[in-house]
Parts: sequence; structure tokens; C-alpha cells
Amino acid sequence: MDSNYYIMFPEIHFAVVKFHTPTITIEDAQRINHEYKSDRRYSEIEYLLVIVENCIPSFDAKDLSQLSELYNTPLQSNNHKKVVWLVTSPLLTAFTHLFVSLTDGNLYCSTLEQAFKLLDLKLTFKEFKLLINVHLTTD
Repeated sequence: MDSNYYIMFPEIHFAVVKFHTPTITIEDAQRINHEYKSDRRYSEIEYLLVIVENCIPSFDAKDLSQLSELYNTPLQSNNHKKVVWLVTSPLLTAFTHLFVSLTDGNLYCSTLEQAFKLLDLKLTFKEFKLLINVHLTTD
């Protein structure tokens, strides 16, 4: 799927935000952030996996402070315990490292296995993969 979206699993307090377009714009990031935080189930989410897969940011690193400000502003009660960013390229890793340094308590990694370990959900790895339905190039 070549799109950016989120999916929530409130019954297990877990959500996935996925960026999977050739480029990612500030507008894309702002839209997903707003939609995700406006969802009525947002306050039920404790664990979040943000997947940034094979996209190139179409903005500069200097724009990350603006994005982090929006990201750090809850639109409703935020009950997140762990947020893990899964990135799949060196450029995305650099951008994510800078972004995470501007946010509170976010982690990042480059493999699905490490994301699973960091999130520490009460699922098997097989269940986790089926749940998020992700086929990453880093598998």
C-alpha cells in the first residue's frame, strides 16, 4: 500500500502510524498527526509504533522543531507509555534521531524485531506481524 495512515487496536491499547509514500511532506505528517490525535480511541492507546518506510522527507531538518511542537501537543488525553519509530534507511534514521531528540520518551530502531522488543506488547512476534500486516524490506 502506497499511502500514509494509522490504525488503532484499542482492545490491546496499541496503534500503528505508517508513512509509506515515495516522499513525505510536512503536510502529510501534520495531517496524520491531527487525524490520529483526534480519533475518539486515542486516549485508549498506550503503545504506538510509527513506521517510516522507504520515503524521503521533502522538508529540511530545520522543520523538525515545528513538527515536534505539533507532535508534543496533545489534542486530548495522551496515555502513551511507549512510542517506537521504525525507520528503514540511513536518511530516515538521521531525521528520526533529530526528531526523537525533540520529543519526550520516544525510541527508534531499524528492524521489526527490535520494534517488537522495545514495545514489549503482550503478543507473540507472529501475532505482532499479523496485526500490523507489514512487510518491510528490513525483515
